[in-house]
Parts: sequence; C-alpha cells; structure tokens
Amino acid sequence: MDERNDKQTGALALYYRYWGKAAFDQTDGQGCHLLPYHCLDVAAVGQRLLEQHLPLRKTLQRLTGLAEKDLHTSLPTLLALHDLGKFSSSFQALRPDITQAINPTATAAQEYDIRHDQLGYTFWQRVLKPRWQQTGLIPRTGRGGEGAHPIDTCMLAMTGHHGKPPSAKHIRHERYFSEADQLAAIAFSDDILMLFPSFTETLPKWDMQAARQASWWLAGFAVLCDWIGSNADFFAYNSSPASFEEYWKVAKQQAGTAIAKTELLTARPSHSIELSQLLNIKQDANPTPLQDLATTLTLGHQPQLFILEDVTGAGKTEAALLITHRLMAAGLANGLYFGLPTMATANAMYDRVGNIYREFYESNTAPSLVLAHGARDLSDKFRQSLIPQSKHPEADYPNEGISPASIHCGEWLADNRKKALLAEIGIGTIDQALLSILPNKHQSLRLLGLSNKVLLVDEVHACDAYMLPLLERLLTAHAMAGGSAILLSATLPKAQRERLMRAFAEGTSKSKPSTDKTDYPLLTHFNGESVEEHALQTRSEVKRRISVDFISQRDQINQQLTQWIEQGDCACWICNTVADARKIYSWLKCNHTEWQIDLFHARFCLADRISIENRVLQRFGKKGDHNQRAGQLLIATQVVEQSLDLDFDHLISDLAPIDLLIQRAGRLHRHRRDVKGNPIKNHDQRLEPILTIHAPEWQEVPTPDWFKQAFPRAQAVYENHAQLWLGMKLLKEQNGFRMPEDARSLIEGVYGLEAEIPEGLQEIDATAEGNQKAQQGQGKLNRLHLDGGYSREHTNNWWDDADTPTRLGEETTQVWLAKWQDGELTPLYNASTFRWQQSSLTVRRAVTDACEHQVEIPADVLETCKTNLPAKGKWGLLITLVSLASDLWQGNTINQKGEKSPIYYSPEIGLMTEKEYTATQGTDL
Repeated sequence: MDERNDKQTGALALYYRYWGKAAFDQTDGQGCHLLPYHCLDVAAVGQRLLEQHLPLRKTLQRLTGLAEKDLHTSLPTLLALHDLGKFSSSFQALRPDITQAINPTATAAQEYDIRHDQLGYTFWQRVLKPRWQQTGLIPRTGRGGEGAHPIDTCMLAMTGHHGKPPSAKHIRHERYFSEADQLAAIAFSDDILMLFPSFTETLPKWDMQAARQASWWLAGFAVLCDWIGSNADFFAYNSSPASFEEYWKVAKQQAGTAIAKTELLTARPSHSIELSQLLNIKQDANPTPLQDLATTLTLGHQPQLFILEDVTGAGKTEAALLITHRLMAAGLANGLYFGLPTMATANAMYDRVGNIYREFYESNTAPSLVLAHGARDLSDKFRQSLIPQSKHPEADYPNEGISPASIHCGEWLADNRKKALLAEIGIGTIDQALLSILPNKHQSLRLLGLSNKVLLVDEVHACDAYMLPLLERLLTAHAMAGGSAILLSATLPKAQRERLMRAFAEGTSKSKPSTDKTDYPLLTHFNGESVEEHALQTRSEVKRRISVDFISQRDQINQQLTQWIEQGDCACWICNTVADARKIYSWLKCNHTEWQIDLFHARFCLADRISIENRVLQRFGKKGDHNQRAGQLLIATQVVEQSLDLDFDHLISDLAPIDLLIQRAGRLHRHRRDVKGNPIKNHDQRLEPILTIHAPEWQEVPTPDWFKQAFPRAQAVYENHAQLWLGMKLLKEQNGFRMPEDARSLIEGVYGLEAEIPEGLQEIDATAEGNQKAQQGQGKLNRLHLDGGYSREHTNNWWDDADTPTRLGEETTQVWLAKWQDGELTPLYNASTFRWQQSSLTVRRAVTDACEHQVEIPADVLETCKTNLPAKGKWGLLITLVSLASDLWQGNTINQKGEKSPIYYSPEIGLMTEKEYTATQGTDL
C-alpha cells in the first residue's frame, strides 16, 4: 500500500509502470499514454454519456433494471477495468522500447499469443473475482459456473470491447501475468474502487437475467466509450504520474469536449409535424386513408409494433414517417433507422427523406442523416458526419490481430455502415440492422445504435426463409431495449404477420398476441399490451383492375414489343436471372438496332450501376415526360421490383411468385399520365393496365419439369414450382386481379394451408419446403441467443462483417477491377472520386475465387496496387484487365475447382464469364 500512496508525491507507483496507448509522433518521436489514464479516459466518456445522452441512459436503465444513481456508479467503474489484460507482461513486451523506458526492471515475457481482451477476462476470472469474493464484495460461486455473479457477464462485455466476447476457454494466467503484473493490476482495481466508493453498494442490485440480456448493449457501450477514449485528438498522451483524483477531473473535462465534437448527442424532436411537410403537397391534396389513420391512431406508452399493409400508391412511407414522428414527439423514440432491401432502394429513400428529415427536429438543432451501405460514398448528396481522425494514429499492436481503437474506429467511420446506426436518422439496407443480431465483430455497437430509434423496415414480404428468423430476433432485441418498429408490405401472409408480431411481443415479456382479421388493406398495431387491427379503405385513385395476358413464346413478345415501341410507348421486361436478361437484351439489340434499350441488373461495377439507375429513374420516374419515355425499353432483373418509384406504360414479367407479380405490377401505370405519358393531375388517361406474363405453356395437370423446361436458368431462383403453378392458375381463372380486393385471397390461395398442390408437382413442393425449413433452421442457428448473455458459449460462430451471412445463397466476394494500360495499373474508373469503390462489384465465388494476373505486370506494381485497395484488399479480390476493344475488357480468373478461364467486363453488359460472353454474341434465343 505504501508504494501506491507514493503516487500522491509523484513517485512511480506499481501501475504507472504500464503503458496503455503508444504512438509514433512525426515531431516528438515515440510517445505513450499510461494505462491507468487510458482506463480513466474511457470511464470518463461513459460517465459523460450517461449524464448527457438521455435516450442512451434510459435504454441502459431499462435493460439493467438499475436506478439512475446506481447506473452512474456501476458503469464507469466497470469501464475502468476494461483493459486489465494490458497489465500482462506479454502485452507490454509488444513495445519493448516504451516498456523499458517506464519500467526498467521489466523481465522477459511470455510470447503474446493471446489477445489482451481475452487476457483481461482471464485475469478477472482467475485473480480479481476470487479477491472480491474473499473480501465479501460478491458471493462465492459454485463449480462449473453455477451461481455465477451478474458481474461476470458485465466483465465479458467490458473486456470484449474490441467487438467480440472473449472466449471462456481455460488459460493459465501465470504464463502471461508475472507476479508484479498481478500486484499492479490488483492495486489498480483497488484504487478504482476507492475512486468510486459507491460501486460496492450497487453489486447486490444486479439481477442475473437482466445482466445477461443487457450485456449485449453494455458491450456496445464499452466499444463506443473505448473508441472515443482512445482518440488522441481528445485525450492527449500523458506519461507523468498524478493522483487518480487529479487525473479524473482532467479526464471528465476532456470527455465532455470529445462527446460534444462527436455529434453523438441527439437533437430534440419537434413537437408536431404536418402531412404536407412530409409530402410537400399542395393545400388541396387529401391524405390517403392510411395516412389519415396514422395521424389519429391512439399510441401506447410502451414499445409498440405497427404493420402496414396496403397497395402501391397508398402512401405507406409517409404514413410510417408520420407515426415515427408521433412516437418521437411522445418521448418514445429519438430517431429512425430505415432498412430497405437493396442499395438502390436505399439511395432512392435517402433522397426522399433528405428533403424532410429536419422537420422531425427543432429548428435550432443539427440532426445527422447518414446513408448506410457499402457504396454510400458514391451518392453525390451524401454528407459525412464523422469524428475527426486522429492526427497521431497509434501503431498497430504486433501479432494482436486487431487495430488500436483510433485506427480501427477511423476505418469503421470511413466505412460508415456502423456509424449510420448511431446517427439520429439512418437510411440503409436491412442487412446493416440484421448484423446487430448476428455474431459478427461490433454487432453490439450496431445494437446500441438502434436503441431508442424507430426501426422501419420496408418490403418485409421480401424476407426469405433464412432472413425471417433474423428479423424476428431483431424485433425481439429492439423491443427489449425499448424501441418501436414499423413494418411495411404490399402483401403479407397471415402466418408471417403473426410470427413477426409474436417476436416483438417476446421482447416486451408480454403473452403471445394473435391476429384475426383477413381484411386488406390492414394496419396491425401491437400497443405494448394488446393487438388492434384496423381495416382500411382504399382511395379511388389507386383502386384498379389489372388484366393479365400470358405469353409462352418469345417471338410473340417480340411482336408485342414492336407494336408498343412503334406507337411511342415505354415498356419494361423483368427477367428472373441476369443471364436471361443479358441474352434477351443482346438479342433485341441485334434485331432492333434502332431501338433505345437499357439493361439493368446487379452485375455492373458501382459506377455503371449508379449511372444506369439514375438514367432509369429520370426516364421512368414520376417526373418523366413523353420526350424522355417515348419508345424506351428497359430489360431488367428483380432490381426494379422493390421501392424504386418507376412507372411503365407496359410491363412484361417472367413468371414469378404471386406476391412478386403483384409487386411488379405496381410499376405499371403507377402515376397519372395522359395518353402520351406526360404527368397530369387528373385521372390516368392510358388504357387499362395489362400485365404480360412470360410463362410456360399452361398444363392443367403439370408434369414435374413444367417450369424447368421453359426456364432452365431460373428453375433454382424460385424453386417451389408448385407455388408458381398455383399463382398462374388463380390469375388465369380471374383473367387478372383487382387491387386491393383480391390481394389477400391471392396470397393465401398460394401460401395458405388450404392450397392444393397438383400431384405432378408435389415432390418439388416437398423438396422446396424441406429446403425452406433448412434455411429457416440455419437462420435460427446463426442468430444470437440473447438470454445467454454476451458470450461465445451459445453462438454458432463469430464472423467479420464481410463473412457474416445476412442472406443465404451462393458465397460471394467483392471484386475490384483494375486495368493494365500504357504500363500503368489503375482502377477501371480511374478519373472519378472513390475510384476503387466505383470499380467494384460482387460476384459468386463459384465464378471467380482467385485471379491470374497479366504476366507483364511487374510484381512491385501489383503489390503497390493492392495496398491502395480499401482495407488493403483484405475483404475482396483484385482482377486485372486488358482492353480487347472499345468498352470491352478481359481478365483471367480461377474458380473454386481450380479451373482457369477468361472473364469479361463491358459497361453495357456487365461482368461475364466466358460462357456468358459467348451467349451474348448470338442473334437468336
């Protein structure tokens, strides 16, 4: 104890012989920050956040069950212990120069083969916890983990501050912590308890189950505090010993400054908002029935779930935003995360919300709006709101397998996908939210970012058998943290609606609710206590009948397209596979050289894909006029069926599941136009909309190969051919469908329990159902088990972001395309901003698992190119190309079987294998 008291006079104490942060400064050479100071920096950030960030404090109070005073005492104390593992000599030996400078008596250490977060938890379990038990701070526990104390779970969250929970495997702590290390860490923890004397009073107040559930959010809190507390711009490195009391005052002041600069503190929601502010509509425009209900619906006082089912054009997005603001104004939320199915739909929604999001907050505030997906840098309207990068980045810890917090956080902020969930308003893909309930690095930070926000998910019907269990777990977690959710869908099977409702209710600890109504449109509201179902009317403007015309021969489609193009109309053909879309596009281009045709699918570089998307939106969007639309033809895949605001005079679709056909039909006569296609305010003047479906020849008694024979490439995309046959049967019987009257009967007629499967397709149906159950089981296996606490014990695996499966399907990899030209190796799109992102796309690993680079490229040039890739190419593959002709490039790849083959890229067609490229050169189908 005497040595520790010497710190009051400035002498080196036991724990001032350890560095916590190290850096190379261009002007001062090397520098270090003493470990106790770094621990107090992080604790100070936690305390200031609890003081200043009311929504965050409310969330953590709800989860832990602790009173505000106890929370203020407990969490800073626990945060101060987050880096116990750095007291290990093996960690200190990573920088022997600094270690010798501040601790000349340091001895040789065990090789650093265990990360410091793991060492920290080991030290807690083997040394510090027994000490606390001996002194009576916490009760003794039984063998095998029985009777474990809630603080065990909290320490997993604190020491797991680099994004993953430490392993529970047995480690001999004596190999990594010398006797001096142990004495220093014990002395440090004793003095932390002296600095926070009320902490011991809170220990009996922790509940084990609450601690386990809260630990997922506490881990995110630790990550966030360590991230800010590691930034040398806010916490200058200090190697001069001072008393804890003195430095604690400094740390709290610096933490307050740091938090103010991060823009993490939430803006104040406005008290009211008008529908006209959201829509920017004229005074005489009337709200839809759904929007009207959104303004008058009685809200509960607890976390609540809304499911909005209505036709295209009913204003679901605006209704959801109205409900969102009402929840915010009532103090039930402070922000929004809008999850969409694709990057393209997220880009479009970002533009829409960007015009009105400030209306959600008081006029004298500056809320953040962030776009969250991998290509957000390519959006011209996107504006970053980042904590400044450190001017003196820390050197990586050798052999650590992780980067120091400031560099890692700098990479994470530049990546932005996790940052978006911390901003007041985030617009992105649903995948970014699903990552919060999958075992991947920093999932806890995403989960923390979603707390106290309204989770708004669009196109819920698009969730497949794998994604649905993930969304269910996300809803459960969100409700546990006190968040509300809004789900949007054009059509949703009753069974799926009930599953989502019950998953949310599970997070509120309420009994499983049930839904009864089969009306459509329908707003289902779980108010935290019970379920209310509101049947809705549909305004006359969006009521309509859509006729259906089935065509099985492509030459018939060619004749139909010719008629439409010659009369100056615009049309779209939605194909079920990229290969089919490219083949049809090439065939039509070859046979109709005078036509204006565009091709739109997901196998383009981001630069080309965004350019095509913008062109498509301009031509076929709400404001497109006769001059832009006349004679235009779009060949596309599923990228146009969700959330993009497109309007075609004529639409052809390959046969698809009934819900997707209804969704695709929403792109047919979507807006009011005159006979030439110009926008008008009155009723649409075009003829009755007709959905042309390209389908196999109808068979009353279908054979097993009924669909496969006509669509060999698409047979695996929609594998339940029995459901395709049932949908076709219903549409043929009715010669089309009425919206909204027929929506529910069509969905239940295909997916309901009463649907009758023809004998010839029963085996295919059984196989598809089995695959669906397997995918559902995989989703349940992969998702986090929240009741088990922040631990690796109950999880299938822990991944990095790039490997975490938010969707099932063939394994994919990110590819960067580089061109070898005039002795230089540069990105394919070298003149643009974010040139590597512009030159990237995602491909199946079955197609390309490696690249055989051009032999003439010097090795040093190739290595320099790789170091300039995002994350130095860690998460993808570089493919080098040479020019074959104007706008045609060739490279060489190696597939998973080790087979070498050429690969081609064209800004017009996209990325192609040799077989796919050959197929585009033919003149017939």
